[in-house]
Amino acid sequence: MLSDDATAALRARLDAADYTLDAVLDRLGEAGRRGLERNSTTPARDALGAPSADDPQATLARLWILQDAVEAVAVSSALGDVVGPLVAAGLLVPDDDAFRAAAVVRPYGAEATASTPAIAGWICHDPLPNLDGHAGAPRPDHVLGISPASTTLAQLSIRRPVASALDLGIGCGVQSLHLAAHADRIVATDLNPRALDLARITTRLSGVDADLRLGSLYDPVAAETFDLIVCNPPFVISPPAGARLTYREGDLPGDELVRRVLVEGAGKLNPQGTMQVLCNWAIVDGEPWDERLAGWLRPTGCDALVLQRE
Repeated sequence: MLSDDATAALRARLDAADYTLDAVLDRLGEAGRRGLERNSTTPARDALGAPSADDPQATLARLWILQDAVEAVAVSSALGDVVGPLVAAGLLVPDDDAFRAAAVVRPYGAEATASTPAIAGWICHDPLPNLDGHAGAPRPDHVLGISPASTTLAQLSIRRPVASALDLGIGCGVQSLHLAAHADRIVATDLNPRALDLARITTRLSGVDADLRLGSLYDPVAAETFDLIVCNPPFVISPPAGARLTYREGDLPGDELVRRVLVEGAGKLNPQGTMQVLCNWAIVDGEPWDERLAGWLRPTGCDALVLQRE
């Protein structure tokens, strides 16, 4: 994957191009932003104007946000010596006299709160397979970008200062960016090696120091406890057979993955520690949903607040 030196050089290029959240959102305008929310790139493309090698901000937006094939001369002008390392790392793919993105780097940010400073950085994830109505199939180890679920978890998480935090199932790394504003130490885990590779780019580009570890659930932190654990585990309860996506369905039947996240997580908390999970669970005929969850949670000895959102 991308070396530390290449990542630092990429960050310098992104800053130089003003490829930052506020600047890019201003450039796209309301119509462009709303179009992208519908997975339509046309309004954003109109807002960016005609392609030009002298407009690095628009070049990077076309390459990574609109997922266009962008002329090599424009990409080289925007990224300079970083093009070679990006190609070698498999993040850019040559396409005749152009380049296409094999992974996305896009600006990310959040406003300051009463207890935490503003967040500004970049998120690295896999391209959207359904942009502009395309019906491409994601790779099995697809790394999802910013989603309503990840945004909801980020908004709900308690932001009081903590000494240690665990980002369980880091994905593209968005929760760790928020944790960095109020946690002295961050450990992040994932079963998907590609997620760790892309999250490493996210955290390094955004100046976040996180200890990233490969492994299932709590295996990578077997001997540790934390003041705060955040987790948005695979959320689709699927039939036992058939192809699965790592980020979406996991590899355990029914809601067993969620049960383990909760029950085993209780034992990974320091005294007065908190765990926050955004998840799905099964609704079983004849069993009230709250009794099913209470059966998991009561034996842990922890207090729990459960909100059924949908």
